[in-house]
Parts: sequence; structure tokens; C-alpha cells
Amino acid sequence: MGDDIRKQNKGGTIIEIKDLWYTYPGRSEPTLKGVNLKIEEGEFVLLTGPTGCGKSTLLKTLNGIIPYESEGIFSGSIKIMGTEIGDLNQVELSRKVGLVFQNPDDQIFSTTVEDEVAFGLENLCIEREEIDIKVGEALRTVGMLEHRLSSTNALSGGQKQRVCIASMLAMMPEILAMDEPVSQMDPAGTQEILNTVRELNKRMKITILLVEHRLHEIAPFADRIVIMDNGKIIFDQPAHDAFDHLEIFHRLGLRVPVPVELCHTLGIKARPFSAEETFPLLNNRDFKEKTERYITHPDPKKRTNPEGCSAENNELLISLQNVWSGYDKNRMVLKGISLEICRGERVAVMGTNGSGKSTLLLNLASILKPYKGSIKIFGEDTKLKNSYSFAGRIGFLFQNPDLMLFCNSAEEEVMFGPVQLKLENIEERTRISLEAMSILDIKQDLPQSLSRGQRLRTAIASVLSIDPELVLLDEPTTGQDRENIEQMMDYLKNKGYTLVFCTHDIEIAMLYATRILVMSEGQIIADGKGRDVIKNTDILRKASLTQPPVVEIASYLGINAFSITELVEMLANRSCEVVEC
Repeated sequence: MGDDIRKQNKGGTIIEIKDLWYTYPGRSEPTLKGVNLKIEEGEFVLLTGPTGCGKSTLLKTLNGIIPYESEGIFSGSIKIMGTEIGDLNQVELSRKVGLVFQNPDDQIFSTTVEDEVAFGLENLCIEREEIDIKVGEALRTVGMLEHRLSSTNALSGGQKQRVCIASMLAMMPEILAMDEPVSQMDPAGTQEILNTVRELNKRMKITILLVEHRLHEIAPFADRIVIMDNGKIIFDQPAHDAFDHLEIFHRLGLRVPVPVELCHTLGIKARPFSAEETFPLLNNRDFKEKTERYITHPDPKKRTNPEGCSAENNELLISLQNVWSGYDKNRMVLKGISLEICRGERVAVMGTNGSGKSTLLLNLASILKPYKGSIKIFGEDTKLKNSYSFAGRIGFLFQNPDLMLFCNSAEEEVMFGPVQLKLENIEERTRISLEAMSILDIKQDLPQSLSRGQRLRTAIASVLSIDPELVLLDEPTTGQDRENIEQMMDYLKNKGYTLVFCTHDIEIAMLYATRILVMSEGQIIADGKGRDVIKNTDILRKASLTQPPVVEIASYLGINAFSITELVEMLANRSCEVVEC
């Protein structure tokens, strides 16, 4: 039925935004500053920009959350299929615009997966039999059919995102607006979702407006790339032309796809999005002149991969022996894990959604206790301790930073821990932590008024201000642009923290972790230096991970490189050997 409806649609402009301004309550500076944007029916538009530039706010104006469900100062015009949104009621808007929120916990309120996906359909008064069919189809599409009767509270962050996407897909809106919908998903899940969204876009002509920082994963699917900065749209180009203007992406600290960056570095006039598209460009080319120029004038922003596990000493900080743990006795999430971590190590925990990464971190923080086995932190058995006994020594970031924010300003959030622990130099600790997370200029803002990326960095700053011995971070790069990710991880590295962090970002893990753990179905299936783990394609496949493009390209060329810098230098050395330079 949806196909027939859209075949009858003659196309044309489906979203038209003119001179849109919006200021949140309690803020003097507008978040949107004269935005103008026009999107045609059936387009797939990728909207990106630095953290806090107004992307999420713009999406919320499309379905009336702003201004009709929120306060603040609003002006300008938004038309959906030629009609001002103010002239559409909520039922009409819900049929036309489906919005997937940045934080799935802001969107899910039903107790079971099935009820959550069915909710919108029920409110549209669709027949029960049709609802059952649509719910099944939507859950199958996002790979969650087997969880149809599961409790939403038992899902991982990535699984919750899939349910939110399914709840929108079931309603088959004309426009699907998605705010970082794959930010907490594993790479394989990301590709499944993006392939599905692209299919809906191409086959059903659903218009897609997708906000994301992970350009390297989204760009291949997009027709257009639009960039915002400081509340304004500053760039709007077809996707295949957008990366001809790399200076804009670099200036704003945005993450460029590795194949694009590599070709730019080598002086190749092509913009491939994948390793496969890059291979033929590298065949029959003389790299000598280009690579020598690069090495003579290296780019200081390019990062190289550290040499594996390099703890400064052998002081054991964490010891797990045959740990079984879960959220009820009949469903174990961790299944016989044994693990040791020394002081000074930086350990990345990777794996598919639901593999047990967050549960492992909760056990390391003594928030969860194992049903079987032992966990010792700083030599103390966590079964004999409550989580408060480690206050000040362990810093923990939840996957959802909003669970940690309750003060009236970002500065108060960061001061809270040191004040409660009666630490010295509270003001200095606070200033340093705010500055390290690039939020010093918004220290007086209400945390709930900040973007998700800014809220996450506020939560991290509140952890770092107590200067813990052990830092546990659950998906710390979610919603962050490249510049903020690098500044955050550089700070953690330079401070010498013992760090355990969950991530789906294999490039960041490879760059900053001294050691990578890979989890699957509640067990550790790989534990070693990043280079060794990333070379093991069987392990990666089992954990729904993929090799970074630079590693694929290097392998294709017969080179053992793990960064653009390494790859270019080795190509230059190979060229020199050929010409005996």
C-alpha cells in the first residue's frame, strides 16, 4: 500500500525552511540563526557539523516538538509538503514526519519491544491484524524480531536504537528524520540499518534527513551533505562533490572517510568512500614524488597507532576469575570471564550490541556483583564492598550521560564530586576538567539544554574532576566530532589514567588503546595488542566488527600499516627501493 501511495506522489519540494531562528528558554544566544534549507522528495540528506551547532534542534522543528511542545523564542517558516507545520495537527505531522531521537531512552516508554513498536500504529487506529504484521516486518528489518516479547529495560543501548527505528519504520512516514541513529551500534548492525534505510529511500521514496558525525559510514548512502556551524548552514553539496572541499571538514574538526583522506594525501584526484573503491586507484601509480612531499612536510594532525600494550609497570589493578553476571539469575550476560588489567593500561572493549560490554563495566565499577566467580579491584573483593567504598578511586561514565546530570549548571556538575569527597583545590580541578572537555565556555549553562555531545563531555568532566585511579567509560565518543574525540582521548592518555572504555569505533580503539578486548555472547574471544586483534578477520567477523579501511588498503598493497601516516611512509620507502634512492 505504501508503494502505491508514493508512486502517485509527483515529487517536488517536501521540506522548505526559511529564515528559521530559535532560542532555548534561559539562553541569550540563539541555537538556530536564520537557517534556510530545501529538501526534495526522495532525497537522502546527511546533516553534520561540530557538536552543539544546532543539528538536533533543527530536526526537532520538523515534527513540531519545537516550538509547539517546548518554550523558547521561535521565528521563521517550516513547510512540510507545502503546508506550514503550524497548520498541521499532531496526527497529520506523525504521518508525514517520523523522528528517531538521539537518545533512545528519551523515546522508549513501553515495557516490551512489541508494545513500543505498535504504539504509533495503535494511535493511528490501524486494525490489530495489520498492526501485528507491521510490527513483525519492522522488527525483522532492524534485526530485532527475536526480541519482540523482550523487556525494553533489558536491551543494550544499540538494541534500543534499533527498536526506536523500528517504531518509526512501522508507521511508514513520508519523511524519516534520524538523529545519530547508529551512534551506539556495532559496524555490522550499522550497515544493516543503513542498507535498510537506503532501500526505503530508493524503493519507497521516503525522504531521509539524517544527523551524524560518523561521515565515513554514512556518506556512501547520502545524496547530499549539509554542514551546520554555530546555528547556521554553511555548506550544501552533492555527496560526490562534498569532499572536494576538505578544508571545510578539517577546519570544523569533522571526520573525513579514510579513503578520501588517503587519496587527498597522495594527491590523487578521486574521492572513494570505501577500500574497494580505492584499490584500482592505487594500482599502476608512481607514489614516489607525492609520498616524499608528504614525509618532508608531515601533517602534525595525523595520528599513528601506538605499539600495543605498554603498561608502565606490572601492578595489578583489576582481576576477574571465572565471572558470571547478569540482571537476573536465569539470564547470565557474562559467562565465565577471566581478566587481568594492570595500572596504566588503556583497554578498549569491543563487540556486537548485547555482547556484555556494558555489563562488564558495571561489574568493574562494583555497581553489579557477580553471581559466580570473583572480582578484585585494587586487591579488594567487590562482593565484600559496596560501590560507595570505591568513591573517588573509580570514575564511571554511563552509556546514557543524562543519568548522571542533575545540577543547575555544567560547572556545578563538575564540582559535585570533589565537593562531596572534600577534596582540595576544587575550583582548579573544575576548571581543568571543563577545559579538557572543551566546555569551559558553557559552564553556566543548564546541562539539559546542551547537545548530547556536550552533555556527555560534561558527564566525563564530572568523572575526571575527582582524578580517579581507574576510569571506566561506556561509549565516550558517541555524538562527538573528530576534534573533540581526539582532545578527550589525548587528555586521558597524557594523564596516564588506567582506562577501560567500551566502543564500536575500531579506528579510535586502534589509535588510543594499548590493548583490545573483543566480546561475543558474554565471553572474551580475543585479548591482545590492537594490531594483532585487527588483523584477525575471523575474530572481527564473529564480533560483527570490520577492519578499518586503511588496514584493508594496506593489506591489498601487501603492507603492514595501521594508519595513513604509516601507509604513506611505507609506500614512499617502497618507491625509493624501486628507484634505488
